[in-house]
Amino acid sequence: MTLIDQLRAPLALLRKSARDAMDAGRSLWSRHVANMPLKAGLPSLYFHNADPDDESGAGARAVIASFLLLVLAPTFLFFLYAALWESDGYVSESRVTVQASASPDHNASSMLSGAASLISRFTGGSVTDTQQDSYIVLNYIKSSAIIVDLGGRPYLEKVFSRDAIDFFSRLSKGEPIEELLKYWRSRVTASVDTISGILTFKVTAYTPGDALRVAGDIDRLSEVLINRISLRSRRDALERADDEVKRAGASLADARQQLLSFRNSNDLIDPGSRATSLGEMIGKLTLEKIDAETSLNALSGALSGDSPTERVMRAKLASINQQIDALKAKLADPKGTGAVSSQIAEYERLKLDEQFAEKIYIIAQDSYMRARQKLDQQQLYLVTIVPPVNPEKATYPKIIASTLLLFVSLFIFWSIGALIWASIRDQME
Repeated sequence: MTLIDQLRAPLALLRKSARDAMDAGRSLWSRHVANMPLKAGLPSLYFHNADPDDESGAGARAVIASFLLLVLAPTFLFFLYAALWESDGYVSESRVTVQASASPDHNASSMLSGAASLISRFTGGSVTDTQQDSYIVLNYIKSSAIIVDLGGRPYLEKVFSRDAIDFFSRLSKGEPIEELLKYWRSRVTASVDTISGILTFKVTAYTPGDALRVAGDIDRLSEVLINRISLRSRRDALERADDEVKRAGASLADARQQLLSFRNSNDLIDPGSRATSLGEMIGKLTLEKIDAETSLNALSGALSGDSPTERVMRAKLASINQQIDALKAKLADPKGTGAVSSQIAEYERLKLDEQFAEKIYIIAQDSYMRARQKLDQQQLYLVTIVPPVNPEKATYPKIIASTLLLFVSLFIFWSIGALIWASIRDQME
């Protein structure tokens, strides 16, 4: 950065303040200085023989004294401090971003949400997952957690409490964590670009090696944080999948136990097979009944009704009818609960519950296997776009720019105070 670039912003602010000060000066001149007694065309306050009791002269001298005391003196002292005493500050910068692994699920979700993500970035809407991860790293860098992970107070004192650092820039030894955090935030700045999601952090130290080392440690710990978050997320997903498998397995075991209890209590394996068997038996008996009735009709015309052969045929036909009725009662009896038809309804319900539980168990196992595979795959990466480099030239102090900025700031506050003092004097007069 050139000297002209350093002076551009302070000079613009100085021109604006100068205009305000000229207006204030004209007001003070018209009110207090213009009416003072003159000698050789100049105000008498510039002469030693001016009337010490003159209120206008005393007021003007007070204004000039306050300007010297509150504006010029602090500015001059700060200039001497920045030019002769303030330690050189070296800045090391790094730019990183968080990216997700290119998995099929991630690619599909990216295709579905790409347009919405692009619109939200330009309109200031909701942030994407990777941007959220960048903000997580940003808050980590600005928190006391990173100080603890770096090594705490000994680490910061080794870097920022050297005897070669000037008193006002040096970190005092033995400070509590709250003061360490304040000092850390004054030496480390970080920001996230809302469009690209790139995190930029700058470290200011008092030797090039310290600046590079601290920036590298921040980069390393940020990657550790991202890896820890990613690993925890994958472990949580695996634990949830394992719990689902256990619940689905318990449901499947319960459904099968109910089916087994039903079979044991009814002494059958499959009511459907039993119904088929009963139907076949009824069919065979029906054919035998037809044959018996045919034979009986043939004998009734040739023999008398009390013949032994006819009596045997009638007894056989009655037995067949009795067997058919008994089988029909076992197959379907509206009044009985042991009929195969009612058993089939209960059996089909239990069988359906078993099949549903088995499907849920298969799905849970598939989810568990995918979660197990993802556990071995890193989903989030901290990509270093601009790695920190060893600075070769001190960035701070910016002597001229900082001095002019301080002068302008003090001049603005002094002008405001002078205007307030002048208005108070007008009210008192």
